[in-house]
Amino acid sequence: MKIGYARVSTKEQHLDMQLEALKAAGCEKIFSEKMTGRQQNRPELDACLNFLREGDTLVVYKLDRLGRSLKNILTLLEDFKKRGIQFTSLQDNISTEGAIGQLMNNILGAFAQFERDLIYERTQEGRRIAKEKGVKFGRKTLINKNNIAKQKSCIQLYESGTPVREIQKILNIGSSGTVYRLLRRNGITLKSENKNTK
Repeated sequence: MKIGYARVSTKEQHLDMQLEALKAAGCEKIFSEKMTGRQQNRPELDACLNFLREGDTLVVYKLDRLGRSLKNILTLLEDFKKRGIQFTSLQDNISTEGAIGQLMNNILGAFAQFERDLIYERTQEGRRIAKEKGVKFGRKTLINKNNIAKQKSCIQLYESGTPVREIQKILNIGSSGTVYRLLRRNGITLKSENKNTK
């Protein structure tokens, strides 16, 4: 079954030309919507994607009607391939059917993989540079036997009336619970527990 999707991005534009082209291409069902440039949600595209079944062909008037970025379009085309859905863009003369279509799919898949690899490389490079600058990754340091100075500071701050949340921030401790555990482990009676015993 051929399914059409049409979209215009401003109020001044009309869907008529796209709808006529999709009907002429043999689309049995057409999803269409008018969007402003700022809108991110495309409910009709979502409905169209949910409607598509294996063996169907999605037809658009022009490739840019399908997505706002190359990344977005490649992701959708990759999804179509996995689901056994063909794709045709009328104005761009793109079709994923037949031998040339398979070649097109492979090229688009290679671009998608290339983009993922670039993102991964950029992320790794960013992490390496951040580490060189002293940025630490992972959870905040827990208090343990190896950092006794931090434990002593924690106890002194608590006994001087500093709230637990402030102690947590000052000493860069992961959570308030960690501060409470440290205090209990060192025999400090917590103010809240003291109130409960009275």
